Amino acid sequence: MLAYRLQNLLLPVPTICDETAMYYRACGDVVLEGSALHFAKHASCSFDTYFNAFSLNKWKAYTGIDRLSLHVRVAGTFELKIYAAEWYRDRIQRSCIYAEAVTSDGGEDIVLPITELSWENISFSLRALTDDAVLCGGGFVTEIDERRLRPVEIDLVMCTFHREAYVTRNIRLLKEQFFGNPAYNGTEHYRIKIVDNGQTLPPSATLGDDRIRLYPNMNVGGSGGYARGMMESLYEGRATHILFMDDDVVVQVEALERTYNLLSLLKEEYQDRFLAGGMLRLDQPNFQHAAGEFVQGHDTFAVKGGTDLDDYKNVVYNEKFEHAHREYSGWWFCCMPCTIARLDNLPYPFFVRYDDIEYSLRNIDRLITLNGISVWHAAFDRKYSALMEVYYVFRNQMVVILLQRLVGRKAFLKFFTRRFARQIFRYDYPAAELLLDGVENVLQGPDFFMHTDTVRDLKEHGAKQIKTRPLSEFTGETINHGAFRASLGNVGERKLTKWLRFLTLNGHFLPDGCFRPQNYAEYGGNANSKQFFRYRRVLACDPNFEEGVLLDIDRGKCFKALWRWGKDFLRIALGWKRLEKQYHDALPDMTSNEFWRKYLKLDE
Repeated sequence: MLAYRLQNLLLPVPTICDETAMYYRACGDVVLEGSALHFAKHASCSFDTYFNAFSLNKWKAYTGIDRLSLHVRVAGTFELKIYAAEWYRDRIQRSCIYAEAVTSDGGEDIVLPITELSWENISFSLRALTDDAVLCGGGFVTEIDERRLRPVEIDLVMCTFHREAYVTRNIRLLKEQFFGNPAYNGTEHYRIKIVDNGQTLPPSATLGDDRIRLYPNMNVGGSGGYARGMMESLYEGRATHILFMDDDVVVQVEALERTYNLLSLLKEEYQDRFLAGGMLRLDQPNFQHAAGEFVQGHDTFAVKGGTDLDDYKNVVYNEKFEHAHREYSGWWFCCMPCTIARLDNLPYPFFVRYDDIEYSLRNIDRLITLNGISVWHAAFDRKYSALMEVYYVFRNQMVVILLQRLVGRKAFLKFFTRRFARQIFRYDYPAAELLLDGVENVLQGPDFFMHTDTVRDLKEHGAKQIKTRPLSEFTGETINHGAFRASLGNVGERKLTKWLRFLTLNGHFLPDGCFRPQNYAEYGGNANSKQFFRYRRVLACDPNFEEGVLLDIDRGKCFKALWRWGKDFLRIALGWKRLEKQYHDALPDMTSNEFWRKYLKLDE
């Protein structure tokens, strides 16, 4: 039998994450020095945390392991306790299943078999019984027949565009902390492929390691970069899995190790599933943006979003099996098997946004997730761009709705109308124009996506969006912070006022005498249209009071956009079934190796 380490004990690394409660909870004098924890006498630590608790329910379900032991390496004498927990009626049921004093000089691991495997979560705690006791390492280990190990080879693909600092940081991290590390099972089974859409990374970016390869590529957006990386991996024919990872994430290499370990033991019935890494917030590193996502109708939802992972209850809850129909994995960390990632099944040419959603919905329905397999990423709610959120997202979303038949014609027209009205109600006429531009792109049919000049399209529509500027540049404007903060709340209104707002297009049909001079509102997707009603001008700011824009009511621009919306509404109503057929018929060609080689000009 082979002793196979599934999960290593993790301690905080300041350059990655210093949110201590994600790793351990200390009581008393406990000091982190390098890769060891030093305890004063009677000080204690609990390791029932996001990175160090063991998700027994997931490991049993996905791999079928039937043996488990805790390995700890300590110097000194500790009281060690092992705890088991399960989720029951919205509460944690927890028991101590082992307690004993352990002593060692730190030379070898202390091995403690865990015989009770009916629980969902396993964790442990240490209390020092001597001065300067030290925890040097540890982890959870299973015993298996070596023949059970599946051959797993992973190509990690990163796509980048003018983000040299991010890419260099992550390449160096992998080179120094992962490759060649004897503590890891997967270190010799990864290769890195960097697709450079900006063609600015020098050959030296690979750090002279032949396991890291650089591919200069056209600026064809994220889907084009990831498609190129997938193609190069499949041409090579070495990998069993392809892992897409954003270039600007912060990742612990243990996430790669746990990915390899899980895949190497995966049951046959899960071989075709995608493994989705959780997304944690860079600005609040203990908060989870999503552990997988799903589509319902025309909306997307995060699985277990907004979860505070410092809380042990949430650590266990995060591993509760809760599957939704039409799950998808964001490409900040998405590992897919090469039985699905094939040369006749490549990404859709979206340039940016919704490429990961379309690919997931086309190929899978359920995801695999696991605590500790995650990355930190800048939160999406902290950055708003009308170009991205209104032009690219809505345009690509419309295509996915057509391809997957997520909603019918009537529901889409209602959705389209509400999104258009949102921009008009907030006096953001350029955003309304961007929305209509995107819809009219889709109405041209698949040929638009097959032949458009993506760089020129980006420049043309990027020039249309409103540019925010620092609030310090607003001369003559008195910034009323109190009024702005009030605008962030849920402003109440009477039913009659609500109907008046809608019937007058948020005041566009009212005479000038009904308007007051100026108000404040948030700028972006969370803006409250009530704050615009019957105001000639609104100063819209970001929540941090850093940048803003002045938005003035303009009936001419409103009615011009309204005329375009009416024509587009009619075209969609009359041509919905034809559009569905066009996009369905073109899909095999647009996701083929032949199309992408021509699109990327690889044979020229």
